[in-house]
Amino acid sequence: MDAQGMCCDRISELPDSLLTHILSYLSTKDSVKTGVLSRRWELLWLKVSGLDLNTMDFLPYGGEALLSFMDRFLEFNRGWCQQTFKMKYCRCTETDSSIRLVEWIPELVHRRVQHLILENEGSPYSLDIMPDCIYVSKTLVTLKLVYVVLKDLKFAVSLPCLKNMHLENNYIYILYNDAPNLDALCLIDYVSSGGRLIMENLISGSPVLENVTLFFGLWQEEFSSSWTNVPQCLSSTLEYVKIGVNIMWNEAGIKLVNYFLENSVVLKKLTLSCKDSHTDKREAESYKKLLTSTKLSPRCQVLVD
Repeated sequence: MDAQGMCCDRISELPDSLLTHILSYLSTKDSVKTGVLSRRWELLWLKVSGLDLNTMDFLPYGGEALLSFMDRFLEFNRGWCQQTFKMKYCRCTETDSSIRLVEWIPELVHRRVQHLILENEGSPYSLDIMPDCIYVSKTLVTLKLVYVVLKDLKFAVSLPCLKNMHLENNYIYILYNDAPNLDALCLIDYVSSGGRLIMENLISGSPVLENVTLFFGLWQEEFSSSWTNVPQCLSSTLEYVKIGVNIMWNEAGIKLVNYFLENSVVLKKLTLSCKDSHTDKREAESYKKLLTSTKLSPRCQVLVD
């Protein structure tokens, strides 16, 4: 290659559509930094079909900087579909009043957002209540919510395109789920007056579920009765179950694990996880002896990690 070829700026020859696609793999903070490269790049980050924000990046400028940023981005992209919205935020910072999720989420749903990820890293006593529109989105594919409130509804949840749901440390009330394409469900330490019912509704409303992850404690009295309902996914699609070993500390948790073993026709792996637990792997291995059920799936392995 001659010297002229070596100096050629191949990236600048790419169309804006390809450049913005490349920028979509960066955090918004890093994407904005590319604006100093040239006049062409100055506004290119505004055309990216997603945001990946951490509100701590707006300090020490305060909430006004975040508001100005969001207003500018939404105005510039008015009428465009929004593919992804990720935000890590903290309700304990000076940006509290500027985190207007109740206003932004309806706008994002209206713009047909596909991947919505909200992670509150602040106080569990100052939580956002998710607006109704989030429960009936026709375009959501991924939904991850950490430390928010999912309120009781007067209507059924309907998320026809949802494939991945992750709910962590949330306050959940009665949640009726209709997610015909959901294949991965993760529930971690949720707070609810009807924990068993929440879990049953989410699993029962997901007929093609393949992967379930459960990390939470069970109250003995709540799970004392036998499970009789067998959701469709256990009969046909559920292949992987991961359960936090803490569940095994009482009889109710043992019943839960046995329930999956007894009723999952195509289950390939059930894992007892020691993650975030005071239980070591050797102790966790001993819990396997408490699983007295005959595995319905002959291929199923019971593992400890």
